[in-house]
Amino acid sequence: MMEIIKFMDRFMNFKYVKSLTKAFVGISLSAFALIPLSLGAVQLRDGKTYFVQLPMLMGAETTRNSIYVSGATYYFDIALPANMGEPLQKIEISQAEGFETIGFIRDRTVTYLQTGTGRLEISSSTEITLKEGRDRPTISVSFDAPIPADSQGKLIIGLRPVHNPRYDGVYLFGVTASPQGDRPNSQFLGYGRLSFYSSFD
Repeated sequence: MMEIIKFMDRFMNFKYVKSLTKAFVGISLSAFALIPLSLGAVQLRDGKTYFVQLPMLMGAETTRNSIYVSGATYYFDIALPANMGEPLQKIEISQAEGFETIGFIRDRTVTYLQTGTGRLEISSSTEITLKEGRDRPTISVSFDAPIPADSQGKLIIGLRPVHNPRYDGVYLFGVTASPQGDRPNSQFLGYGRLSFYSSFD
């Protein structure tokens, strides 16, 4: 009788382990199915386009960090992956934090691609709009020719403010990227941080 009980116990344990193994494999396969089988473009049936690999905001810097001075340029450094899946059509930058709202000069934006072989100027147009529900404008930089999905390198966007803020402190700017398409799915890349200082400190 004891031998029969031991056999049944081993049999039940085997079935339990087997069922767990099947469940684990099923979950793993389901998760894997969410990953694109190729790095091609992603477009849903509703026409929305998505990045496969997201650009990455590396940081922001200003050429002049004293308060209330003019002539500064705010540079935003965006790393482009080996394959975005879709061409990059637009970058939007909007101030998220800071004691004072900073104004920008629309026709003084600089855009270029920094690669291993040098610097490539990119033609773009800039619009400054106030979106619904926001009290600070959004700077939209659209590329005249969308940046190809395989343009691995660093995209540099330079914005020219009317002048630096009158008040010192940290100012944050949210950066969003949009792929090419009639219904692009925009992706938030993070915040660029700029610090301004008083010359009397």
